[in-house]
Amino acid sequence: MVDYAEFRALAPFIKLVEDSLAGLADGDRYFDLFADDVVMEFVYAPPGTPPELRGRQAIIDSFRGYGRIITLDRMSDARIYTTATPGVVILEYASHGTGVTTGRPYHQHYVSIVTIRGRRIVHWRDYSNPLVVIDTIGDGQEMAKAMFSGT
Repeated sequence: MVDYAEFRALAPFIKLVEDSLAGLADGDRYFDLFADDVVMEFVYAPPGTPPELRGRQAIIDSFRGYGRIITLDRMSDARIYTTATPGVVILEYASHGTGVTTGRPYHQHYVSIVTIRGRRIVHWRDYSNPLVVIDTIGDGQEMAKAMFSGT
């Protein structure tokens, strides 16, 4: 059972995904939408961070650290595109928040290609600008420590 209080910093993003994929993927909450063997790929991963996460638990563990670097205030510009490939949708959205230690504004635009099979997300390919993250938090190593150090 996931304690969503740990993910308050991501609450606007979690709600956006839950709402966007309602009716396409099954699950009561965000992490429930993922298959156990899901792959989440970060096409433009910041230096020192992995280009992908394998498995639902790896995503949960990594996202626990998000609130140490950025707090999201809101999401905007959400669009959902269907594709000619069954089970594949494209999400386009923006997030807005603040760097936790720097106080710098965070305004990021994303495109995510989501593959759903058996009513669970099996693959998530994220396209976002790592320079925006680095500018907000001060350096890419802070993201690596917060989200990918295994602590």
